[in-house]
Amino acid sequence: MPSRPARIPDDAAYRHEVLRAHEDLPAATSPDNDRRMVRDPVLESWRRSLDLLPRDAAAPVRAGLSGAELAEARRQHAFSAVLPLLQERLIDPAVEAGLLVALGDQQGRLLWLEGPSRQRTRAEDVGFTVGADWSEDAIGTNAPALALASGSAIQVAGAEHYVEAIQGWSCSAVPLLDPATGEVLGVIDVTGDDRAVGPLVLPLLRAAARAVQAELPQREDDGADTAPVPRFQRTDADPRTGDLELLITGRRTSLIRRGRVTACLSGRHAELLTLLHLHPDGMGAGELAESLYGSLDAVGTVRAEVLRLRRVLEGFTGDALTLGSRPYRLQGELGSDLLRTRAAVDAGDVDDVLAHYEGRLLPASEAPEIRRLREWTSTVVRALMLEIADHEQLWRYAQLPENGSDLEVLMAVLTLAPPDAPERAAAAARAEALEAEGQEERTGADVR
Repeated sequence: MPSRPARIPDDAAYRHEVLRAHEDLPAATSPDNDRRMVRDPVLESWRRSLDLLPRDAAAPVRAGLSGAELAEARRQHAFSAVLPLLQERLIDPAVEAGLLVALGDQQGRLLWLEGPSRQRTRAEDVGFTVGADWSEDAIGTNAPALALASGSAIQVAGAEHYVEAIQGWSCSAVPLLDPATGEVLGVIDVTGDDRAVGPLVLPLLRAAARAVQAELPQREDDGADTAPVPRFQRTDADPRTGDLELLITGRRTSLIRRGRVTACLSGRHAELLTLLHLHPDGMGAGELAESLYGSLDAVGTVRAEVLRLRRVLEGFTGDALTLGSRPYRLQGELGSDLLRTRAAVDAGDVDDVLAHYEGRLLPASEAPEIRRLREWTSTVVRALMLEIADHEQLWRYAQLPENGSDLEVLMAVLTLAPPDAPERAAAAARAEALEAEGQEERTGADVR
């Protein structure tokens, strides 16, 4: 029997084989067929789907969620506690690329759906809407359903879908797993044209899922003798519990977190907190003015911002973290992803660096001292990665926005990865695209 592809290839030959197989599903899925070219997960899903629903179904056959029932399902689900993180890490970039992002529960019901209005309108025609049931039982083979069933990342392209009405779409999905038990809590899906199954999509989804799992509140049980029941506390929790943590790398909106609760920080307050966090002995108003504005003329502005920040801290932390004067200094314990990253770099612990470093420090800040700290941090992290990281770690590092066009990192992946590693294929594809973009720019410059 010829070997079947381990992941979706881009070549037209595979697409043609899938279309031919789909024309006669009973024969294609028969155990006696020794010329199967369709991937095993898809074939197995086709077999199950044959017993469940017709191929010409136009929309999910089960009633979904709506109204108050949908609102309650959203409120209870783990995703509701981490939506800002997902918005920043996955939803915004995907929507800007013209793709749909769906978040579903463990039953395959779509709780959230974001995307360009034109794409959402097209998706409505096939029942891909908020509240709809996209389990395998309801709509057959599709990426969210297979990710839930297998507990693994999966891509489904075009005619690999069981129902003919949705074969104009492609999708990639990863399950959201409980970090403590491994239980499947839900699914994260990207849907659209062929770009939705490109080589960079699954790494992006996996990175988003890891970030979400790291942010999930701890599970609590209901005190019964049965299996624990997941209950997630959100903004109604008491903020005066847990360690304070400042999250300032790789985020357009910085956060301060305590226990299960997070609060967003303005750009200037994030800058002030970062500088005071890194200077435990304190800083004077003049030092802060020079560091933030590059001028002593801004001393009055600094004092006003410090007063506002003090009120923010009082409201969020009570007396756990206060802002003293003469000099300005933080009083109380405050951790940060930045200091954890620095400690991991000092220890040469690549996995720990990747666990805490989310990208460039306060990427939107133009404050002189923040810019210096940002460049220094990025430089030392990059140097560590290129020196001792393996190909899988380097590929994870390559997914950070700051490394989107870093050819040296991509070439390091290609050098270290074995020939059959998926990271190698994805790195090669990105490197080729960057080379092509560079050639176009050079050609345009020559023409001008």
